[in-house]
Amino acid sequence: MGKLLKYEFRKTWAVKLIILGLAAILEIAFLAGVFLRNSQGNTDNLIGTTAALLAFLALGGVMIIGIQSVMTLHRDMNTRQGYMLYMTPKSSFQILGAKMAENGLSLTLAGAFFFLLGLLDVTLLLSKLGQLEVLWKYFQDFVRMMNREIELNTRGVLCLVVEMLASWLATVSIAYLADIISSALLNGKKFNGLVAFLFFILLTMALNWLQHLFVPGGMPVISMLLVQAVVALIYSAVMYVISALVMDRYLSV
Repeated sequence: MGKLLKYEFRKTWAVKLIILGLAAILEIAFLAGVFLRNSQGNTDNLIGTTAALLAFLALGGVMIIGIQSVMTLHRDMNTRQGYMLYMTPKSSFQILGAKMAENGLSLTLAGAFFFLLGLLDVTLLLSKLGQLEVLWKYFQDFVRMMNREIELNTRGVLCLVVEMLASWLATVSIAYLADIISSALLNGKKFNGLVAFLFFILLTMALNWLQHLFVPGGMPVISMLLVQAVVALIYSAVMYVISALVMDRYLSV
């Protein structure tokens, strides 16, 4: 399992380095804006722009990591080089488990990195400049765009990040299953892609329904986010087991 996990990391490291490089460039520009700012606010536009770009890079980077994992699975199931993986003495549970573990670890590390970076930047900005009202308003609007009821404190934002990462992992696991069914059961059949896409949409709607089913009315936002994260992780585990069973039945040699 360890070798498979290392193999999966090697296949996806290039994109992660690109995301990290972009984050480093934007962070340097942000810090330059903070430390070179004068009393007239000559670098406020630079600070606001780089902060917004870092926030969108965090979201986009996490999405790209998940999408890349699905694309890697698709390539492994539909190319000769990738298909050789299924001729090894590794079980489908181990092969898919390594992919799920790599994606889960990558999402966790990316989420932790951007959360800590954002916390550091906000702390530095407020301690260096005081209340920068325009930038703070942008941050409030950005967070409330994702959840209007979230409290703008460290714990609230951390719980929101955890819920988003867990839900995205569940979405990736759904995409795994849809792609496996498309490649294993519907390969060569008419409307293959459309059926797989509709299946993905249906399972995603089921995830959303389950996340809200276990949240009673009046539950505090923090508790609601944590419950939804747990439901998403359980859903991911179910998708993993079903996907591995399908792989073991139709793709193992």
